[in-house]
Amino acid sequence: MSGKNMKPRMKSEMVAEAFTILMEAYIRQIGRVSSGQRLTITMKSYNCYIKFSGYKEMFDLCLYKSGDIDLKMKEFCHGDYQERIYAYTDNPVEQDAFLDELRNGLADKLMEVGTCNLLDYHSFMDLLDGDRHFIDSYNYFKHECRSYC
Repeated sequence: MSGKNMKPRMKSEMVAEAFTILMEAYIRQIGRVSSGQRLTITMKSYNCYIKFSGYKEMFDLCLYKSGDIDLKMKEFCHGDYQERIYAYTDNPVEQDAFLDELRNGLADKLMEVGTCNLLDYHSFMDLLDGDRHFIDSYNYFKHECRSYC
């Protein structure tokens, strides 16, 4: 989308497009997954939940009918973690920027962590305390801590 006549996507369109991008990223991970995480997709009251779960652990992408998208993680040794990865806006430039970010790597990063392909939730969540966010932890383990992964 470009130009002056850009129309904003409706909330449901944003959720549908983000869901499609996330599922395409999941499909790219399939051949590399050995963790045994269970994938559950739930559609309820126009919300969509993509949940990876294992023994006493969970990675949940929540796509809400409001257009917002949250990441939630839980692991028995850590407190619950929640991060808003997208807050809906009717600004088409911001919508496109988020979808481009999702399409150009963020979705793959989310799925790499969700499937435990990068490393286990326990280790990943060790860095989610304080001011660190998902992308900070991901970049640390992917680029700075090669011996760990």
